[in-house]
Amino acid sequence: MMSPLSKALLLASLAVQASSAYSTIKVVVGKTGLTFVPNNITAAVGDVLEFHFWAKNHSVVQGLWSDGCQPTTRGGFFSGFFPTPAGVANPKVFRVTLNDTDPLVFYCAQNTGSHCKNGMVGVVNPSGSNTLEAYLAKAQTATTAVAPPTVFGGVVLAPEGDTSTATTTVSVSESAAPTGTSAATGTSGSSGTTSTSASASPTRTNGAAALGVSFAGLAVAGAAAVVFV
Repeated sequence: MMSPLSKALLLASLAVQASSAYSTIKVVVGKTGLTFVPNNITAAVGDVLEFHFWAKNHSVVQGLWSDGCQPTTRGGFFSGFFPTPAGVANPKVFRVTLNDTDPLVFYCAQNTGSHCKNGMVGVVNPSGSNTLEAYLAKAQTATTAVAPPTVFGGVVLAPEGDTSTATTTVSVSESAAPTGTSAATGTSGSSGTTSTSASASPTRTNGAAALGVSFAGLAVAGAAAVVFV
């Protein structure tokens, strides 16, 4: 018979093995034009989608399969906008942990330049009629891309392995510009933009349900003098 200590050690070992089985899937946003790379993803339960944002001012929203460039009405996630100077990646990332393997679609909600309409979309675990090609066709007919009013459904933090703070400032405005931006924090400077501080805490979300994240002091951003899109 195993002693209580032995049982505890075994359970801890199994927990470590289980957690190490999860994959972090890096998705590069906007580095090569209006693209998510990769944009056709296969993922398992527990895997993490980690979005890395490049210039100019992109976001990621979980979409509705039936209607292009519209947010899902069941759970979902929205990263907020990440205004980023040219030539560098934003120092923070947006991470979403998957609860199941249901087909999931996402898009960029930047309307200046019609990012979603022009193909800036991606899918996870496509199946049946829910495919990248089918959603691209729907996106091409969209008149506008909708961004939710608040950041939710994931966490904003330093990339995995980075020991810097897990708290950053993210805008919910399409027009936020990194004027006077600190490269270390990604916070807006003299653009007149009001931002929301996203305090990172682990969460899981998918197409069926989202636990969400609490964001203190949320405010919708006003228009900025310079637009990075």
